[in-house]
Amino acid sequence: MIPLVVRPEPQASVLSQALLEAGHQPVTSPLLSFEAGRELDRLSTLLPGLCAEDYVIAVSVQAVNFTHNALANSGLSWPKAHYIAVGEATGNAFAGVGVFDVAVPDDPRSEGIIALPGLESLAGRKVVILRGDGGRHMIAPTLTSRGAKVDYCEVYQRRYTCDPTGELVKSWQRQGVDSIIITSGGLLSHIAHLAKTSAKDWLLSRLLIVPSIRVVEEAKELGFTQIINAEGASNQALIAALDERKPNDR
Repeated sequence: MIPLVVRPEPQASVLSQALLEAGHQPVTSPLLSFEAGRELDRLSTLLPGLCAEDYVIAVSVQAVNFTHNALANSGLSWPKAHYIAVGEATGNAFAGVGVFDVAVPDDPRSEGIIALPGLESLAGRKVVILRGDGGRHMIAPTLTSRGAKVDYCEVYQRRYTCDPTGELVKSWQRQGVDSIIITSGGLLSHIAHLAKTSAKDWLLSRLLIVPSIRVVEEAKELGFTQIINAEGASNQALIAALDERKPNDR
């Protein structure tokens, strides 16, 4: 198959190489990059103030990496606390920076996090949520209602690639893209925006590989009909989902 890979670098190149090794012909076209968030300076007061009974929640790989770099630059370490990652890839990112024993919900969404054991009663506990700009606002209100003092910290910002002339979308069509690997709702919305004028029908007829049921639901609302839920954003999960369709196309 000829899947379009739009996730940010360096993940895009790593995934594309894995797809090549699996027998696919990927088209690599990153649509998203990241830069430092507006609240990174707050980490030096938020995280050192936590104790072993408090919680740190990271909603993405980028949240872990930007936080780790900021702490290292300030001569600080990750505090002793309970750690939660929204999904497997984020859990692996924690392990990569030396934070182990991280809770990862089976459901890689906000709903999965708030359903984790141990979060039913949080009176007197502090929770710091590491995130980017935008995103959902379900976790903080729910945990606050359970007695926690919750702080969001915007540690990174997203920057999406523009395509004012439509040439980027045309290049995907010329290269015969037959499937698209999407790793977030934000990327799904953006690619739909890029193709909304002249290539909407083409886009909606592609096979879509997504990481969660939430993105499945968003894709259906946009009009996609061929959707496979990889149930994770790891390269292994995404390629396995794409291979579900591969035998039928031979």
